Amino acid sequence: MSPRAYDKEMIDLLNFESRVAIVTGAGQGMGKAHATTLASRGARVVVNDVSREHAEQVVKEITDAGGTAVADLHDVANEAPAIVQTALDAFGRLDIVVNNAGIIRVGLFGEQSSEEFWKVFDVSFKGTAELSRAAWPHLMQSGSGRLILVSSSGVLANPGASAYGAAKGAIWALGNTLAMEGDRVGVQVSTLMPTAWTPMTESAYSDPNIISTLRDGLGPEHVANFVAYLSHQDTAVHGDMFQVSGGRAGRMVLAGLPRLQSTENTPEGWTGVADQLKADSDQLTQYRVTGEQFADEMIAANPSVAEAFKNMNPADLGT
Repeated sequence: MSPRAYDKEMIDLLNFESRVAIVTGAGQGMGKAHATTLASRGARVVVNDVSREHAEQVVKEITDAGGTAVADLHDVANEAPAIVQTALDAFGRLDIVVNNAGIIRVGLFGEQSSEEFWKVFDVSFKGTAELSRAAWPHLMQSGSGRLILVSSSGVLANPGASAYGAAKGAIWALGNTLAMEGDRVGVQVSTLMPTAWTPMTESAYSDPNIISTLRDGLGPEHVANFVAYLSHQDTAVHGDMFQVSGGRAGRMVLAGLPRLQSTENTPEGWTGVADQLKADSDQLTQYRVTGEQFADEMIAANPSVAEAFKNMNPADLGT
């Protein structure tokens, strides 16, 4: 198919007729927007949420608008296979999974209880991992399975949200590997770092200008449009972490600064380059897979091995 024909088809026919999607945490906020957007384009949607009231209200909105949806109330962390079974029982197949469910409980690491920490981590990360695991064979069977993972800017420093940040960082790492494994079996995997005006962000800021910017320019529908694009069976873009908000998206990467050599092979040898270790640099190397970083590491230790790595697939390298 030529690029022009592909573009026209995507513009004219970006629909999801006969496709089946699961959206977790779909009772409100971004999850609701994902569910209603996919349903509006013809997908049959499993609206998963632990709140019966919220899940059933979203299903009603979808069906009242002429769409097709069923509610599912299972806990993503502990009952993921049952969520997949809901899709199979209701619609007989599964093509799309949007792992949106997550919670946050604010508390400094040294003060937050272990129970609360792991509750936050398990809903966000374990729920994502277990639902992805349960859905994986069905996404393979689809022939054009799409798996969306939702990370967060919480992977960066955010005091008071260590559990949330740790879970979202783990989701990023999981998504990187699942994207590579998915390429081998026909499942496209992408990870999002979204920002939107939702119940989770409504009370996070007090500045009226920030609040109005979020509310008026960063509605959840903007993220949902990008999710729908990534979820479509004709979309080829995938495999990365995308920061998305307000109709804008950018790829997020892990990058390394130039390596430094200690002045001598002792603990004291690092004192001679301490200031450089702390310094920033505009010389950054992007790493997408473990093998790329490993190759650079080996070449730094022995430049003569560069030739050996030249024709190797980075996906097959690493430790």
